[in-house]
Amino acid sequence: MQAVTPKAPVWRRLCELSELPQTGARGFDLLGRGTDDLFIVQRGGLLRAYRNSCPHWPGASMPWRKHAYLDGAAEHIICHGHGARFRLDDGLCVLGPCQGQVLEAVPLRIDEGRYISAFI
Repeated sequence: MQAVTPKAPVWRRLCELSELPQTGARGFDLLGRGTDDLFIVQRGGLLRAYRNSCPHWPGASMPWRKHAYLDGAAEHIICHGHGARFRLDDGLCVLGPCQGQVLEAVPLRIDEGRYISAFI
């Protein structure tokens, strides 16, 4: 039996900046599994990406429907499975069963002034 070697992360183009909501979130199913692997949040010039996995239950998908990662006021990321709330800027859980833990951040870059790529 051969050991499985995980693939090294690479920069992967996700979308154009104009395809993201000005205030909101968008998920990306990179592996075609029917669930998002990561999501990007944007609000007031802030642009962050996190893996779609709650630290309270690793691997648990966070939205209740596609792209539904934020609360109604777009102030916190929500895990709809556990009710946990996370800050947008650093992914720190401020309320819920994983309080004090953080979401796994995914590095982003903007190429050619318009394409968003993630290091994944």
